[in-house]
Amino acid sequence: MNDDRKAEVYELFDTLGIQYSIVEHPPMFSQVDNEKHRVNIGAVIFKNLFLRNADKSRYYLLSLPLAKRADLVKIRGLLGESRLSFGEEDALFEKLNIRSGSVSFLNIIGKPDTDVTFLIDKEIYDSERFGVHPNDNTATIIFAAQEIVKMFDYYSAKYQFVEA
Repeated sequence: MNDDRKAEVYELFDTLGIQYSIVEHPPMFSQVDNEKHRVNIGAVIFKNLFLRNADKSRYYLLSLPLAKRADLVKIRGLLGESRLSFGEEDALFEKLNIRSGSVSFLNIIGKPDTDVTFLIDKEIYDSERFGVHPNDNTATIIFAAQEIVKMFDYYSAKYQFVEA
């Protein structure tokens, strides 16, 4: 993957005064890879689902704990959407400048003008620390949940905490 993408994340966190730690690991493209490599990082790992509405006019990135199953019917209702589907790879690249396997809400760092709405499961606040890929699937960046708002506000991003 591209070390520049990771460096952008680390630089922004330093600029915003967000304390973090980094765990390097083999590339992880899926939950199966995560289970296979079982890197113990002492934090809740979050997975990410790239979603779109029925007519592809709105896109969402849902972040939730790795072990949790997303209730898309519930999310659809919260958003007032008639239907939600998984977004296509081309749309993912267009909207967040990233490919599958490195998706997280940190993708806004490489695509600050995105119109994607970021949905973060409220369970993020149940743990002291959580981890996501820093725009590269060969590492996990770990930081406090309270810090996430600093990043979204820095970019004036559309975000919402939800019960997924």
